[in-house]
Amino acid sequence: MAPTDRHAPKLASIEAARAIAALAVVLMHATHLMRVPQFSGQVGLRGLFDFGYAGVDFFFVLSGFIITFVHHAELGGGAARCPGYLWKRFVRVFPIYWMVLAMTAGPSILARLATGRTPVSELGAEDLPGTLLLWIGGGTPEYVGVAWSLQYEVLFYLSFCVLLLHLRGGLALYALWAALVIAQAFGQLPAALPWKLGDPHCLQFLMGVATGLIARRATLPLVRGQWLLAAAAFVAAVLYERLGPQGPHAFGGRVALGLASALVLATLVAMERRRPVRVPTLLVQLGAASYSLYLAHCLLINIVLASMAKVGVYHALPEALIFSIAVLAAVTGGWLIGRCLELPVVAWLRRRRSPPAVPAPAIAA
Repeated sequence: MAPTDRHAPKLASIEAARAIAALAVVLMHATHLMRVPQFSGQVGLRGLFDFGYAGVDFFFVLSGFIITFVHHAELGGGAARCPGYLWKRFVRVFPIYWMVLAMTAGPSILARLATGRTPVSELGAEDLPGTLLLWIGGGTPEYVGVAWSLQYEVLFYLSFCVLLLHLRGGLALYALWAALVIAQAFGQLPAALPWKLGDPHCLQFLMGVATGLIARRATLPLVRGQWLLAAAAFVAAVLYERLGPQGPHAFGGRVALGLASALVLATLVAMERRRPVRVPTLLVQLGAASYSLYLAHCLLINIVLASMAKVGVYHALPEALIFSIAVLAAVTGGWLIGRCLELPVVAWLRRRRSPPAVPAPAIAA
């Protein structure tokens, strides 16, 4: 697959990897949502899937990789490239987010209105930029619990404009950014960087950008059994992040997960360039709808668990069965939202503004 090939094949393996990462997050949240007092009152399945948040770390690396891989031909193209790029990012992130936000907040607002209470007591004026616009300095998002990660995504997407404006200058700024993240982690800065620019998640995004640039400009090495080595490296990174000396959610673990994720992506691209990787169609379709699944799964799981408790079967069924039903409902519902709402809306909005086409591989971005 030549980097500039207009008819480059779809990177199905990366779509499948995206689906697996989303499923890991769903499995983790399904067990943790069971700890609500009216449900089990404790984390389900003894926290078997507590490692699932590593899927979010993979997503951060994947974000940097995909936008670099897809928009590679536009790098350094000047300010004229920014409006079309920003429109694509906007329609990819916000319409379906606002739909899920409405589905999540709507019942609460209506219930409060019906009882004469303040309709949005959970939402103060200081929370509006963070909740509605996903601005990372505008308060913690309310209602949609996973939206905190979307704040980073919006920050990343905005920062990518520096590469579109001037490639070498943008790369220099990105290198400085990475150095500052590392310096902050080791306490070498007088104060924390604003807008969470010093968070290790930012370094994961930059790792993805570097991987995307290398994948588009060089022949990636591929040795026999490399996919097994990459998978083992990711598992080792998860174990280190969970059990390492710094403990969970520390800088070292984030770096390990970022490097392992970059290795997985580089390996998949190298394999795809040799020959298209055959993966289950269901995984590819779920990967394409993974953003909807990621946004809506907590809402869907809560609806299922509450319904089972309401009809009196929650405590009559084995915990594993309750968990399985909730996960199946969330995955099915997220896939339907993606196929029937998200993807058609994104396609329609992109047709409303059609910037000049540039050669790009057929991978969802």
